[in-house]
Amino acid sequence: MNDMNYSERLKTGTAVGYGIGAIGEGIGYNVFFSFFSFFLTTIAGIQPAVAGVISMAAVLWDAVTDPIIGLWSDRTKNPRGRRRPFIMTGSVLLCASVTLLFTNIEMSQNMKVVYFIVMNIFYWVTLTSCVIPHISLGSELTEDFDERTRLRTYAASLMGVGTLIATSGTLMVVDFYTKLFGSVNAGWAGMGLTYGILIIAAYNICCMAIKNREPKNPNLEKEDQTEKKGAGQLLSEFWNNARHAFQNKPLRQLLIITFAVNIVVTLGSGLLIYVFTYVYKYDDVKTSGIYFIQGILVIAAVVAAGFVSRKTEKKVVMAGGLILYMMAYLIVMIFPISDATMYVSIILYALGNSSYWTMIYAMSYDTAIIEQIKTGDKPDGLYTSLVGLFMKFGNSLGSLIVGIGLQFIGFSSEASVQSADTINSIRVLYGVAPTIVLFVGFMVAMRYPVTKNTYNKLVDLYHAKKNGLPYDEKILKRVQ
Repeated sequence: MNDMNYSERLKTGTAVGYGIGAIGEGIGYNVFFSFFSFFLTTIAGIQPAVAGVISMAAVLWDAVTDPIIGLWSDRTKNPRGRRRPFIMTGSVLLCASVTLLFTNIEMSQNMKVVYFIVMNIFYWVTLTSCVIPHISLGSELTEDFDERTRLRTYAASLMGVGTLIATSGTLMVVDFYTKLFGSVNAGWAGMGLTYGILIIAAYNICCMAIKNREPKNPNLEKEDQTEKKGAGQLLSEFWNNARHAFQNKPLRQLLIITFAVNIVVTLGSGLLIYVFTYVYKYDDVKTSGIYFIQGILVIAAVVAAGFVSRKTEKKVVMAGGLILYMMAYLIVMIFPISDATMYVSIILYALGNSSYWTMIYAMSYDTAIIEQIKTGDKPDGLYTSLVGLFMKFGNSLGSLIVGIGLQFIGFSSEASVQSADTINSIRVLYGVAPTIVLFVGFMVAMRYPVTKNTYNKLVDLYHAKKNGLPYDEKILKRVQ
């Protein structure tokens, strides 16, 4: 951890190394959102509505731990840094939790519900302990507006690799272990362990790559003892800071967009496997193939989103991406059931989804300059935690909608063939609900005020105020 110029261009090796950590995030999120509900209903034999409640309860609990971990990593006095110790320890625990999450133990239904709630909570706490510090670390590696976009482009691209592994590989890996051990339960548990090992590798490669770039822990020079505060005190401190952060209008807008998009992330990903299986009647090989193509398209679209944002504005990419995201769901409902319809849908999905994931953290980094101007503090962990918090609120609601929606339309976890009405209702649910929610996000994105020119003026204001030079806060009032 060396002192260096954080406005200079990052070395490609550093940027790529940081991005490799996002492979772990991509695997972690997508194996859950794409397959956990399906696993609960078709392998563990849990009713859809109960499965939705299991997912919702755990994700809501994780929404509580998000701010604790974010603030804890902001305040820690670990001499090895504020972020890497969390990431390295968390990745090992995450390996254990993802294995247990997809382990179906023969027991009563009530005990299964308890087991999966506990494992779900364990899973999300360990995933958060990696994701929040890793994302916060990105804002500390560079202070440059465009370099932050470049860094997040690498991260989002490599997160796409993790997504590709989790979506296209899961059923194939399950099938491999099922044949190897002669048990479908062993197949799912083996998949969890395999992904856990990949997650450890991804996050630890990241930590090694940025070891000499992570800034010296600024808390080592402070005399306070905030690291020794308990979880309750940290949570109380977080909410006090959060109330202040909510006065930041651009941040509020990003949180609304995040809430909307992550309802759809969970809702769309959770329903897509049902669309493939029951509406399009794809087998495991065809499903894995479509997921693979989608993953490749997402990676390519991330690069395109990063390029376009440097030529235009981040808000333009965000708003345009949300429009394409809406269209991806609508055409599955409106157009005839065919491979052509699905291919067009996944192209639009890739463009829309990657626009959000490439831009959201880069934009949240930019809004933090407003807090720096006011207080002199860098609230990177706080802002990242707030984005994560609203993601979890969206994820939990999306999980509940998937479970209750499937129960409402008559989906049976015990039937190998669903009725025609149920199949058609899956298609309608997949098309209508995401479109409505994404439209709300689009309307908010159009009003986002921080452009590149605005950001640069805010940075100039911050440095002038910090160095005791004359300054004018007109630009600050304009974005508030």
